[in-house]
Amino acid sequence: MNRFKYTLFFPLTLLLISCGGNKGKSLTTSNHTIDISDTIQIESLGMAQKIHAKVTLGDSPKDLYVLLSNYAHTDGSVKIATSNKKVEKLYKQENVAMREQNRIHAPANVEYFRKNISYYLKEKSHNSSAPKYKKIHTDKNNKVHINDKQTFFLDTNDATKTIATLKKSVLVSTDFGAKTLNVWVSDDSFGKGCHKVRCVTQTMVDALADAFLKKGKDNDVYDWVTNVYGQEWGSHSYTRLISPNNEISILLTDIGNDNSTTHGAIGYFYSKDNFKKSEISGSNEKIMFYLDAVFFANSKGSWSINGFWAKETVSTLAHEFQHMIHFYQKTLLLAHGEQTDVWINEMLSETTEDLVASKIKHSGPRGVPYTIGSAGEKGNTKGRYPLFNYNNRSSLTTWNSEVVNYSVVNAFGTFLTRNYGGAKILHDIMYNAHVDEDAVVSAIRQTAKGADKTFNTLLKEWGVAVLLSDNDHLDESLPHYNTGGYMPNQYRNSVYQLGS
Repeated sequence: MNRFKYTLFFPLTLLLISCGGNKGKSLTTSNHTIDISDTIQIESLGMAQKIHAKVTLGDSPKDLYVLLSNYAHTDGSVKIATSNKKVEKLYKQENVAMREQNRIHAPANVEYFRKNISYYLKEKSHNSSAPKYKKIHTDKNNKVHINDKQTFFLDTNDATKTIATLKKSVLVSTDFGAKTLNVWVSDDSFGKGCHKVRCVTQTMVDALADAFLKKGKDNDVYDWVTNVYGQEWGSHSYTRLISPNNEISILLTDIGNDNSTTHGAIGYFYSKDNFKKSEISGSNEKIMFYLDAVFFANSKGSWSINGFWAKETVSTLAHEFQHMIHFYQKTLLLAHGEQTDVWINEMLSETTEDLVASKIKHSGPRGVPYTIGSAGEKGNTKGRYPLFNYNNRSSLTTWNSEVVNYSVVNAFGTFLTRNYGGAKILHDIMYNAHVDEDAVVSAIRQTAKGADKTFNTLLKEWGVAVLLSDNDHLDESLPHYNTGGYMPNQYRNSVYQLGS
């Protein structure tokens, strides 16, 4: 996607050319004559290999944005002819390398497993008729106690492992029955046995457990995320997977054993652990998360759950919880073992972080203090969006496991929530059988203004919203990000604050 900006006073002619992409068909051309009369006016020039547009701007100066979107394998260009006056300003956004926080959500081996999940799930038959919200009971024969030790396997084989101790176990009533949360910490990351640059304490473990699951309603990550997507595990027909249970485990360990507070993975969900050990030798046979102990314990001063890295860890839990639920509800029950396109799965997780940011009192992907609903101060370099702004030609649907990919899918997901129904649109993207862009289109077409939308029209609207994102007074009928404050969004049992 290329963006061009001009400040102009006069008629001009645009020639937009996209090279290639006609797949053997004859070159198509379209012609347009446009008069700009409104303060903000959006015109669609359609799709063609060559587009001629004559635009009359009137006597007062106008900012004209031309958005050209072409296929990833083709080139595009813009030529401009004007009437005897010079263009005051020409701006073209280039693809600029820029670093956000140097972190990722999953190591390469975890992403590889996700992409190839269909291979691991192969069996003779699939039955998607199992109930999605059946309440189930924890297997009491597997009950563990505080200070019990266990070996955890870190990959699909049993070669890489860590010894961890159970430091917290809570039983809480939820909308899906009683749930047990167990928090384990690797022995080399806790207390006297710790030899890392930052060490986990019991206070940290208690705070993490409270953030994810505690008594009460609508007061923790578990409630806020399951309110959108449903429960994380239950009945299924896959003989290679572990039986239903109501137990969730968190393992705090030094991911990658890198002892780093500056780069690496903060946490991830690894669906290998949903398999029986007889199928995957490295399975821990648990519904579980991995969180980086060093990142979580990191702090410039005295540690607090309100510190930046602690909040990043809690936000990561929300992100990975979507992946956990997605594996059960979408991959197993709806898509019959077929993996959702990575960019869609990551978009849902990234946008989930946006949904819960104000609830966990974190700046979140916007990079703006949670007390501020506006887009924040000019020149903000925090969060996901500065990186997106500087790399706005990066593909939405091509996933390269780079930090910029997270920024791009986040920008698209937050556009969808702010224009097509908030949290409900995320639920509806998950709850259909499609695993590609049709999952998005199917969900959009269920909304009041999305009946005739295609993926192409959504991309065009998104481009308009990006171009107009510095305006906080747009008519609601226009694609937008920015209203100048929070946009409350009620979905089922919770209200999510969507920031500008």
